[in-house]
Amino acid sequence: MLLFDVFIILSYAFLGGGIKYADQAYDIGVFSTKKANVVAFLSAVLMAGLMVFDSSSTVIFFSILLIVALTKKIDNMAFYVGTGILLFLPFVAGFFGVGDGNVLHLEWLPFGVLIFSGILDELGNDWADKRRKLKRLNNLRNGLDESIPKSFGEIFFLHRFTMKISLFFLTIAGVFHFLYFFAFLVFDFVYALVEWYSFSLKYYSLTKPALAVRA
Repeated sequence: MLLFDVFIILSYAFLGGGIKYADQAYDIGVFSTKKANVVAFLSAVLMAGLMVFDSSSTVIFFSILLIVALTKKIDNMAFYVGTGILLFLPFVAGFFGVGDGNVLHLEWLPFGVLIFSGILDELGNDWADKRRKLKRLNNLRNGLDESIPKSFGEIFFLHRFTMKISLFFLTIAGVFHFLYFFAFLVFDFVYALVEWYSFSLKYYSLTKPALAVRA
C-alpha cells in the first residue's frame, strides 16, 4: 500500500511538472520544444495508464482534460498528441473492460463538480494573469484596481484554488481518499514550481512576457 501511495504522489508530481514544461516551451520558448514533445508524450502515457487502472485518477484527470478542452487551452502540438493518447487509450480500455478506472462509467457528481470548479479556475486565471502581465509591462500599478477583493481574487485564481477547495470537500465527503487530495496538491506545487523556474531563466524578458529572448 505504501508503494502504491508513493507511486501515485510521484506520478502526480511528474505530471504537474511535465504539463507545465510543455506549456512553457511553446508559450514563452524557454524550453526546447523537442524535449517538450517527449515529456508531453511520456506524461500522456502515464496519465492514460492512471486513468485506466485507478478510478480516482480517472475522474480527476478526465475532468482536467475536459476543462482544458472547453477553455481552449489545448493549443500546441505536444498537447494535441497528448490529448489523442488520453482519448484513445482509456476509451479503448474502458470498452474492453480493462482496469479499474473506466471513463465510460464515471461518477458524475464529483466529475461535474471538478469540471465546474476547474472552468472557474481557468477563466479566473486568465483574468489574474492579464493583471500580472500588466504589472510586468508597466512595472507600475497605475490604472489597476488594487482593492482588497481584486487583490485577493488575483492571488486566488493565479493559484487555481477553486478546484483544490472542491477536491478537499469531495475528500471530506468520502468521494476521494486523502491520498488524492495530497497528490493533487503535489501536482499543483510542481506545476507552479516549473512555471516559476521558467520565468526565472535569464532568457525570459519581463518587459515582453509573451516572448523569450535568447542570448
